Amino acid sequence: MKQLQDKTVNRETWLQLANEKLQEKVFDKASLIIPHDVKISVGFPLGYRAGCKNETVGVCHPRSHSDAGVNEIFINPTRDDGLEILGTLVHEDIHAIDDCQDGHGAKFRSMALACGLTGKMTATTNSPELEETLQEIILELGDYPHAKVKAYKKKQTTRNIKVACDSCDFSFRTSKKNVENMIHTDCLACDVGELELA
Repeated sequence: MKQLQDKTVNRETWLQLANEKLQEKVFDKASLIIPHDVKISVGFPLGYRAGCKNETVGVCHPRSHSDAGVNEIFINPTRDDGLEILGTLVHEDIHAIDDCQDGHGAKFRSMALACGLTGKMTATTNSPELEETLQEIILELGDYPHAKVKAYKKKQTTRNIKVACDSCDFSFRTSKKNVENMIHTDCLACDVGELELA
């Protein structure tokens, strides 16, 4: 098998070429067709939070989310392992096939198993057979041309303190500095109570 020779291939081109190979080597065998106009790119999934236990590796948006009327797949840039990326692409392509209608339900599960994905359907893994096919694709295309992006969880430096009235239900949160600079401690809500740290 001839490895892709063009050294200028970027990651999006690589992903599109990989998708063509996945159609031929994985989806054809499962009698499934990936939408011909699906767009694949690298980007942080919506709502991404660094350091989360169950980090989203990829996401597929339904056609209704795109002004171009196509399925948009995004691969998390914190990943650079070609086998993991291709397995993720298989997972997201299945969402594209049914335009994200079934979530990870019975229809998704049936297609995923037919393609060689195993495990929990919300976080599938590659079966040994699928892994072998994905290795062949990497041999043909070359390594995934992407260097991992390190996303750091921002350390919280300020934690607001709760201040509450000792007589009524009035309360609010503010910084420690604001608490230290408070001039009035009378409650403005009830005119009776005193504001204190809760």
